[in-house]
Amino acid sequence: MHNPNNFPQSKYPDYDGFFDFELREDGLYLILHGPMGKGKPVGIEEIITRLRQKNVNNYDFTKIKQAVKDVNNLEKLEILISDQVELEPLDEEVHVNISKDKMFAVITFIPPENNGKLLTYEEVIYEIESAGVNFGIDTDEVKRALNERKNNYKYVIAKGLKPIEGKHGKLEFHFNTNKDIKPKVLEDGSVDFRNLDLINNVSKGQTLVTLIPAQPGTPGKDVLGKEILPAKVKNPALPKGKNTEISEDGMTLISTIDGQASLINNKVTVNQTYEVPHNVDHSIGNIDFVGNVVVKGNILTGFSIKAGGNVEVYGVVEGANIEAQGDIVLYRGIQGMSKGILKSMGNVVAKYIENSTVEAIGNITSEAIMHSKIKCGGSVIVEGKKGLIVGGIIRAGKEVNAKVIGSHMATSTEIEVGIDPTIVERYRQLKDELSNVKKEIIKTNQAIDLLNKLQEANKLTDAKREMLLKSIRTKVFLNDRLKSIKNEITELDPLMEERDDGRVRVFNIIHPGVKVTIGTASMYIREEIKYCTLYKDNADIRTSSYS
Repeated sequence: MHNPNNFPQSKYPDYDGFFDFELREDGLYLILHGPMGKGKPVGIEEIITRLRQKNVNNYDFTKIKQAVKDVNNLEKLEILISDQVELEPLDEEVHVNISKDKMFAVITFIPPENNGKLLTYEEVIYEIESAGVNFGIDTDEVKRALNERKNNYKYVIAKGLKPIEGKHGKLEFHFNTNKDIKPKVLEDGSVDFRNLDLINNVSKGQTLVTLIPAQPGTPGKDVLGKEILPAKVKNPALPKGKNTEISEDGMTLISTIDGQASLINNKVTVNQTYEVPHNVDHSIGNIDFVGNVVVKGNILTGFSIKAGGNVEVYGVVEGANIEAQGDIVLYRGIQGMSKGILKSMGNVVAKYIENSTVEAIGNITSEAIMHSKIKCGGSVIVEGKKGLIVGGIIRAGKEVNAKVIGSHMATSTEIEVGIDPTIVERYRQLKDELSNVKKEIIKTNQAIDLLNKLQEANKLTDAKREMLLKSIRTKVFLNDRLKSIKNEITELDPLMEERDDGRVRVFNIIHPGVKVTIGTASMYIREEIKYCTLYKDNADIRTSSYS
């Protein structure tokens, strides 16, 4: 293929071939240019169409066909294709194009040739309407286009009317659904862990939720006159749960009993509370209740409580296990003796936490946390007279706020903020499993290769053949699992990105012996720092004044 100066083809951009006509003394010439790079060559149909548009009917088709076949990349051919030296007049044309979404139409003028006639306003309107455009025509723009008549300029002469979208219905709750709990700090600096206003007390017949109806939208219309419907609006279902009913008009949710209203798993439930008037011990046993649980005494070591709502304990929790779909409130705290476990789908509030494991979806609030494993998706707030965190591991999705972190004895204490600990834990599990699955795939492939060689040597016993089939099935399973793990890791990757708002706030002092991790950055405290906020700046952790 012809290529001037022997330059590599990749040096040239890709352009399609093109052509033109030139009228000379001896007739009409076709000026044909070959494509550049990977551009498309000119098609015979394009040339014939143009000739017909120019009212040239006497032409040499064979010459045109041969020229199209012969022209090379970057080559120019000039061929006499007609002895016609006078061309008939070619009147002005207007092309009407409608957008894919049919929301606007444009016209483009093709100028006359050989003293052809110009179009009139009426003729242009006729062409527009003949194309099916019958709505939103801008006659002033049509007149402006006729006055300007820019060659190949696209004039927008019709616009559709977009639909006005409606509004979905919504629910208005008549009780507090906010799960954040913040105890009041009293004048003497202590924290009131008793009056938390946790309970949404409701009466039989009380309205819990009102449905605000959806508002339908207004239809639009495209330039072809077709109606465009707005998106359908929906009314959310009233979140009917246990001990509730929907009113006759379907607009409100009503309580059927006296009790406590809660929003759990997107359902409004009114629960009656199970109350233990003394200790949870052998006389009571373990508790598994669908609603709220209130314990007036202590919870002794070895016992457990599972609640579908909140758990309140007025005494001390020892090495016990408490799980709640709502909040956990310990008015005196937990001395877990390395056995105590608290797990909440809401928040945890405890006077103190010592030698325990505590997990919460929301926040964890206490006056002192000592030698414990803490994990929450929200914030860890340690305030009051002590406001102390010492020993153990504290992991919070948002921030840790305390008066004192660590001790004069340089007690090992780890603080991690910035990423939801549940996500971090799942991410690490997936990474470990990914490594193990890859190793198993290698082992399985080796086994398949060995068994295939035995099969080729005609030495495969029935037992080995069954082993080969099982290995192949195992390989398919492992490859599917590998794909699933990678997909989940990909989904978690954005969530593992460091949060800019991860903070560790220390109102008084943070001692040496504390390790602070924000996102992926870590810092060991080597000397005392007072009244500070620790935050992440790019790859480093920096300090500023307490705020």
